Amino acid sequence: MKIPYVVSSNTRKAYSTSELMKASPGEASRKINAEDFEWDDELTPAPLTYFAALALSRIFHRLNPLRKILQKDIDMLMDLYPADIPLKFSVPCIKDEQYWKRSFYSKFPSRKEMGVSYWKGKFLSACLQDYLENVKPDIFIEEDAIELAKLVSPYIFELGLNQLQMVRQPTPPVLSEDAVEDACVYSVPKVYDHIPLEPVLVRLFNLNEISLIFGINNLQDGYLMRYFEFSLADCESLCRGLEYLQHLRIFRINRSNLDCSKVKLILQNLVKRESIEELDFNHCKIGDYGMKALGGFIFIHKNVKRIRIANNRFKEVGVQGIAYALQMKPAAPIELLDFSLNPMSLECATIFAAAFVRCKEKPQTLIVNSCGFHGASAEKMAGLLSLNRGLTRLDMAANNLSGEAEKTLIQALEQNKRVLRVDLRSTHISEETQAKVNELLERNKKLVGQETEPSEEIPPLYLNEPEYLIWEYNPNNPDYIPGRYPERIPEV
Repeated sequence: MKIPYVVSSNTRKAYSTSELMKASPGEASRKINAEDFEWDDELTPAPLTYFAALALSRIFHRLNPLRKILQKDIDMLMDLYPADIPLKFSVPCIKDEQYWKRSFYSKFPSRKEMGVSYWKGKFLSACLQDYLENVKPDIFIEEDAIELAKLVSPYIFELGLNQLQMVRQPTPPVLSEDAVEDACVYSVPKVYDHIPLEPVLVRLFNLNEISLIFGINNLQDGYLMRYFEFSLADCESLCRGLEYLQHLRIFRINRSNLDCSKVKLILQNLVKRESIEELDFNHCKIGDYGMKALGGFIFIHKNVKRIRIANNRFKEVGVQGIAYALQMKPAAPIELLDFSLNPMSLECATIFAAAFVRCKEKPQTLIVNSCGFHGASAEKMAGLLSLNRGLTRLDMAANNLSGEAEKTLIQALEQNKRVLRVDLRSTHISEETQAKVNELLERNKKLVGQETEPSEEIPPLYLNEPEYLIWEYNPNNPDYIPGRYPERIPEV
């Protein structure tokens, strides 16, 4: 019986008979305990089928009995098979999830996974990850990688690499003064800093999610800057592999030397993949040029929903590229933008406010945690809620919203009945302001699904066209705050 893992240990403990009940006069004389599933352990000898299954479990690589025996015997074998059966024998034949769960924790005891519903795919993905993370590029055998990728490809849907080993770089020889350098792209072989990912990715036809980190973990005293860099040849190999992934939805590169030229090359290839829903370039080195390319991707792509670009190196020009793409009403159903940990000036806040005042439907979530907003810039970011009707969530944690920004935030929330969540942790606001914000957000949650009445700030004549309040909103004018405009009298 599979009682030990079909019925969870927590459930068995919760419904077990207490010691006090067992000692009671009515229970003490019982001879049969139906709730005790191990009553016969060490009392009766195991049946012959058990010893037969034990013998078969030791020769699986020579004899596979799974197609010739009953299901109850198969269940017994799954508990007896060793967890280190070679993958070329176990993958095609064994489907039992408990076996793969046991194999996972046997090979990766330090990893703790929760909410896993498909242990075979999880284990095989971890095996491929372990191979690619630890293989030495100098002795990399492409045929072995291809064979492993073919074996696991029908069963894995996500691949995450937390490190990639670097190619050993010998000291270059000293060139003579008369030496001629051959710089022709057709005669000089491409040098990879890491193993080429193309041969592996081409075979993973079911892949939905990729997470990559070009670096090495646990360096301790052996840290070198070059361990976290990757070449254009690496990037090109990655892009050629991405061309074959028809179901890719989430693409991540984090904590790597991903600069403008590399991100542009990647986006040029990903824009052809209509299945892409999320791009995550957190903790990289993307500058203004790369942000312009990302803005073009948002404008062209039809399905991207989430963009995460926290902790990069762009400034006003990069913010302007994203803002321009949003104002041009992109076809993509943008839901979330994460700009956290990017220091932003007053001009960045002005561009943001101008763009999000014009955006009516998308995105629904804007995350600008720890962006250095204070004073006038914080006032602008808080004031954009007065005219924006698309945002339902605004995260501004770890910014300085004290002073006038508090008043602007309260005035904006009194007018905005769509926003449902505002993160104000560590923003130096008073308890009274936080209580008022919570009260206004509760009001908005109760109004979900109802038609809201026009506010006094936006007359009914202009309710659906709030742009009439924006014409004087020049992004280059840092003195203008959204929602604070002279009174307008409509022409008759």
